[in-house]
Amino acid sequence: MEKRTSEDLRVRKTKEAIRTAFQGMICEMDYDQITVKELTARAQINRKTFYLHYNSLDDLLAELQEEIAAQFLQREVSYGNMEEIQDLIRLFFQQAADLPLLHERMICSGSYRPVWEAVNQRIMDHRRATNRGVFGLDEYAENLVFAYYGANSAILYRQWVADGKQLPLEELIQMAIRLICYGMASVVPHQEPSQDLPTV
Repeated sequence: MEKRTSEDLRVRKTKEAIRTAFQGMICEMDYDQITVKELTARAQINRKTFYLHYNSLDDLLAELQEEIAAQFLQREVSYGNMEEIQDLIRLFFQQAADLPLLHERMICSGSYRPVWEAVNQRIMDHRRATNRGVFGLDEYAENLVFAYYGANSAILYRQWVADGKQLPLEELIQMAIRLICYGMASVVPHQEPSQDLPTV
């Protein structure tokens, strides 16, 4: 039993070293620049040891992706009214403002955006399934609402990061709530439209 425990501890430490090295590399470089050779050098293991735990770097990235998604999926949320949606937007940006560099890179850096998009798709698929019918729309119209909501929070966060986070967090949250909940009409001076807007 003692031998099994020491083996398990060694496996955990090895995987932790691999993941720590991988996360550090994500913070420093694009994904296509990461190599197993450099990762194993940083983790102070050999290539054979790496391949005992992972078939490829893609498998390691997928594991990280799953963990990020799980953090969001464990929280039950509701889109039942505008107040709840505003609370969700506030929560997202408050959490995003405190994200470690690793997560910021995953959301904002060009080479990692497909990873975040996959995470976001998984989250929004779950949200749509658990809140089906909440908007009183047919399935396809509801899909558009969730796609709109899911995409725009990340877009606004990316722009905030690109601007060096110059806008105070509370102003960011208020602007995000206005844009996401009320669209462009909330910030563009009112003018009579040249043609009637369609209604849902």
